[in-house]
Amino acid sequence: MSGFIASPPAPASPPGSTVAAGDFWPEIDVNLFRDAMRIGNQAIPHARVSEALIGGIVVAADNLAEWRAEQEAAGHASLAAVPAQTFAHGTGNGTVTESRLVILFRRAVYAFAAADLIETHRDITASPVGEAQAWRQALTPDDHRRNAIHAIRAILGRPRTAVELI
Repeated sequence: MSGFIASPPAPASPPGSTVAAGDFWPEIDVNLFRDAMRIGNQAIPHARVSEALIGGIVVAADNLAEWRAEQEAAGHASLAAVPAQTFAHGTGNGTVTESRLVILFRRAVYAFAAADLIETHRDITASPVGEAQAWRQALTPDDHRRNAIHAIRAILGRPRTAVELI
């Protein structure tokens, strides 16, 4: 037996780090965001990722302000309390059941935050080997913003695109 023990790398943000989004909106887990959006890069400090998530929450919440007011007027104290389809899924901490609306809100916040980070840290999802090829397959900030708007429109119950004849 060798004395070498392999350990997984430490998370780029402290374990259990969250960004609070107020009483109505769900908390956002910083490390789940890093994992989901492939932003494990230690070069992006925790404070910068948290700031991007705060910005994502602000933009998503602003887009949903009227809808939120309607839900609160209907007696729903939080997004999770708004009646909606639920989904069971694994998070690494076991299986959780979440509202479709919570999932969509998180998706919007993640996409807005990822767009911000990509604009300011071009190489966040690329390994040194893959960076040269990244332009062919990486999502752009515009792709992430589109995904965020799609999630918001799904919460609002609106179609994804609006087309006018000229």
